[in-house]
This record gives sequence, C-alpha cells and structure tokens, in this order.
Amino acid sequence: MAKRQGEGAGGGAGMRQGLLVSAVCFGAVALILALTPGALNLGAYSGFAFKAPDLAPLLALSPLVQFHIYTALAALLIGPVQFAMPKGTRAHKAIGWAWAACMGATAIATLFIRDMRDGAFSPIHLFSLMTLIGLPWALWLARTGQREGHVWAMIGLYIGLVISGATSLAPGRVMWDILAR
Repeated sequence: MAKRQGEGAGGGAGMRQGLLVSAVCFGAVALILALTPGALNLGAYSGFAFKAPDLAPLLALSPLVQFHIYTALAALLIGPVQFAMPKGTRAHKAIGWAWAACMGATAIATLFIRDMRDGAFSPIHLFSLMTLIGLPWALWLARTGQREGHVWAMIGLYIGLVISGATSLAPGRVMWDILAR
C-alpha cells in the first residue's frame, strides 16, 4: 500500500503543517498574555485556595456564556480520553467528532461574547479565530491521510484550549469566582 503525503517516519508536509499550527498556538498565547490586563499579575494569586464550587456566579450568566463554559469543559475533559485511546478506531473517530463539535461550538459562541471590553473583541478572541481556522484544517489533514500533521494540529488546538481555560481562572473572572476564594 502506498504512503499518503505527510505519512511515515520522515514527517513531510503534514508534520511541518502541524508544527506550524503548534507554533501559531504558542504565539497566540504569548500575544494574549501580553495584551490581557492583569494576566501576568501573579501577585493576585497570593492566598489562593480552591473552595467548594459556588455555582451562583455561573447560574447568573447568560445562557450563551453558560453554553460556552459547558462546551469548553466538555472539550477539556474529552481531550485526554481522545489522546489516550487507540488511533484510527471507530471510537476514536466518534469521540473525535464530539470533541470537534464542542470546540467548534465553543469558538462560535465566543464570537458573540464580548463583555470584557464593552462590546469589543478582546485578545482572548484570538483563540476563537485559531480554532475556527485550525479545527477544519486538522480534520482535513486526517481525512487526507496526513496523520502526523493531524496529530500536531490537534495537540496545538488542545494546548490553546487549556491555556485559554487557564486564563479564565484569573482573579475577577467568573471561573475564579466559582472555584477560588
């Protein structure tokens, strides 16, 4: 059986594309951290302690923001399961499509959530753009047999999800109010 472009130990175009997606993810993270006020203010975390979750701040949010949080949490939880399971199986594909749906829904929802900057887009929206471009591309890489590129693109997207989720734990943000004191 002939190898498809991007397959094999040599890497090829698929691996270069996946590495490019990962580099863009890290660049976007650096830009977001640099542009988000207070994101690097580590002093705000002194005295931090997790507490029993207080769902009142979550339930006070609009249904759109709640939807965004639920789909992001689902993607965050599905990701490690997907990374751990055997690749190429029906289960991997089915769970992968569920993860992709959660990621796509999360990214689309964020386009309508703009309360951080009085209705304007914020630097965190770069993750939405990255997802809306990177997700279809990663799926295309899988469909065309460029498995290494697909792997790296998905890893990059998951890293972006984790880091954007981590920024939601900043003091003054809703997730901080739910989980920390």
